[in-house]
Amino acid sequence: WRTWGLTGRRDGSHLLLRPVAARSRPWPAGRPAEATCKTGWGHPAPHVGCTCGLHGTHGLDLLRRTRSPAVLGRVAFWGRVIEHELGFRARFGYPQRIRLLCQFCFWLRGDTAEPPSMVGWFPRDDLLPMCEAHVLIAARYGMRPQRLLPAIEVEQRLRGEYAVDLLPG
Repeated sequence: WRTWGLTGRRDGSHLLLRPVAARSRPWPAGRPAEATCKTGWGHPAPHVGCTCGLHGTHGLDLLRRTRSPAVLGRVAFWGRVIEHELGFRARFGYPQRIRLLCQFCFWLRGDTAEPPSMVGWFPRDDLLPMCEAHVLIAARYGMRPQRLLPAIEVEQRLRGEYAVDLLPG
């Protein structure tokens, strides 16, 4: 299991899965993501004595603590894969099945969360899926997207970009 942020253009095109960790490159569509170590130690990722690599978990509950999750999915890992108590770190990875999620509902209720109805486009091309209730709450607190897109259309475009199936709810 893994979560990603979502980035793209204002019109919902050229969507990319963005790691929730800061300063990480988006996962490329149509080809595997490859891990590199950013510590400068010169070792290939993943390395046993480091935290580098593409990360995934055994279960969903741990993912509820991730920063700004917008997409939930199952991921395939290969190459060198290191298993640890929280999941896996790998050299190569590619999403297998994905679906959009309302991060606020996901934080509150996990995988039983309300599905998003809209995707807000915010500055820096960040796309944030939200259920109807959270679109209204966000607006009330000044979190106004520059544009709202239908979640089902964004999800279909994203699945098309990566050529993956829908993760059932």
